[in-house]
Amino acid sequence: MEPFRFVFMADCQLGCYASFSGATEADVVEYAKRGMRVQAVPKAEGFEWDAGNYRTAIAMANALGPDLVVMGGDMVDDPFDQAQYDEVIGITDGLDAPMYWVPGNHDIGEDTDHPTVRSIDNYRERFGPDHYMFEHKGATFIVVDTVIWSHAELVPEEWETQLAALKDSLATAQGRDGPTLVFGHHPLFLRDPQEADDFFNVPRIRRHPLLDLLADHGVTAFFCGHWHRNGGGTYRGIEVIVSGAVGFPLGDDPSGIRIVDVDAGGVSHTYLPLETGE
Repeated sequence: MEPFRFVFMADCQLGCYASFSGATEADVVEYAKRGMRVQAVPKAEGFEWDAGNYRTAIAMANALGPDLVVMGGDMVDDPFDQAQYDEVIGITDGLDAPMYWVPGNHDIGEDTDHPTVRSIDNYRERFGPDHYMFEHKGATFIVVDTVIWSHAELVPEEWETQLAALKDSLATAQGRDGPTLVFGHHPLFLRDPQEADDFFNVPRIRRHPLLDLLADHGVTAFFCGHWHRNGGGTYRGIEVIVSGAVGFPLGDDPSGIRIVDVDAGGVSHTYLPLETGE
């Protein structure tokens, strides 16, 4: 296969900063109990803070000259806010490389968590399909909808459809020489495949069958966001790469993007903070 470079980024989430702004010290304590580091900043409106970060991320991506960019979900904070969506698309228009979208819970969840027929239709009308595959220079890219993996209670038929599609995509990829890379929003795990269920990871009832399915088909890496900080680990040869947010951080890692180099030997990657681009 021909070596190439792409950028992975996640959680530009226009509107997120305003949602967390205005938190009291008591709120900060409660967020900390849920594993989120939130600073007590003055109340803000709109999404200019997040949009500024996203503009910087796009400029950094252009400077790096990747073949393509994958956005790992949570492009907006409110799935039905047209202004947030319009701004995301307007900023993305400045990207020199093709952009591939991955659905996040804030993009496709009716309540920013649980998808419904209406919210799935809304996402597909705006961003296109929520699960698909494509090939690039011998590598197979598979985009999955982890929002449905995590919460299919209201759309059980979508889970069955997407699981079947994933199996078909993996079987197709297994017949190719290059690496198979899977992209979702929710981490399969944050640090440990055996960790307890959490708001930020895929529930164990589905996590372990999915991990084994990916491993059985020789998947090289699973890229995701959602945690708003860096994390991940390995399981049966799969590297799970949890990438920090372009937007509002919820841990110690700064806002940033990830540069990924792919060759026949696999992938190597580096997280680049937005502050310096280094």
